[in-house]
Amino acid sequence: METTGTEGVRGPRVRPTIRLGIALWLAYSALAGVLQFRTGIPYTDWFKTAGNAFATAVVPLSLGGLALLAFSRWCRWDHVWRDPVRLRCTGLMKLSMLAWMAMIAFRLVGIQWSAVPPDLLLAILAAGVGVGFAEELLFRGLFHLPNMAMGMGWIGAIQVVLAALSGILLYVFRRYTGLIWPAMAAHGLWDISTFLAGGYAYPWLSAASVAAQGVFVVLGLLVYVGLYRSDRGTVVLPVA
Repeated sequence: METTGTEGVRGPRVRPTIRLGIALWLAYSALAGVLQFRTGIPYTDWFKTAGNAFATAVVPLSLGGLALLAFSRWCRWDHVWRDPVRLRCTGLMKLSMLAWMAMIAFRLVGIQWSAVPPDLLLAILAAGVGVGFAEELLFRGLFHLPNMAMGMGWIGAIQVVLAALSGILLYVFRRYTGLIWPAMAAHGLWDISTFLAGGYAYPWLSAASVAAQGVFVVLGLLVYVGLYRSDRGTVVLPVA
C-alpha cells in the first residue's frame, strides 16, 4: 500500500469522520431545506423569475455556504481546500474535463440570450456560484434527493444518479490541480448553463443535451472504474 502525506503542518482542530460528515450533511439539508420549503415554490419554477431564483436558490445557498465555510475554517480542515499531494491523471480523465467544458460552451451557444431577463440572469449567475461552492465543499449527489418532494417527483431519483456520476467527473478537476476551486468553478458553470437551458434554449439544444448526458454517464462510469483500479491501494492522508 502506498501512503502519502505531509509533515510539519498544523493538524485539524476537529478530526473529520464519517459520522461528522453525515451530521454536517443533515444540518446543511435542514438549513437549506427549510428556507426552500417555506417559499412554497416548486422546484420546476425556481428559475422562472428572478424573485423565485433568489428566494429558493441564492439565499439558501449563500447562507449554507457561509456556514460551511465558517465551520471548516474553525475545524482547520485545510485538506478540504488543497490535496496534500498531486495524484496522477490519466488521459481519460483529462478527456472528461475537456468534454465537460465543451458541453458548457455548447449549451451557452444554444441559449436565446436576448430573451433572458437581466435580473434573472444575475440570479442564475449567483445561484451557480453558490451551488458550486456549497456542493463541492461538503457533498454532491445525495442533496438532490429532496427535489423529489419539491415538485420533481420520480425524475428527482434520476437526478440523484446523474449528479453522482457528474460528481465523479468533477472530482477529476480537483485531482488534476490538487485544489477544490477548479471543481467549484466547473460545477457552477455547469449549473448556470443548465438553469439557462431549462427555459431559454433553442429547440435543437434539448435533444443534443440528452445525447451528451448519455456520453457523460459513460465517461463517469469509465473514470470510476479507472479510479477504483488505480487508487484502491493509495491512501492520501490529511495534513497532520
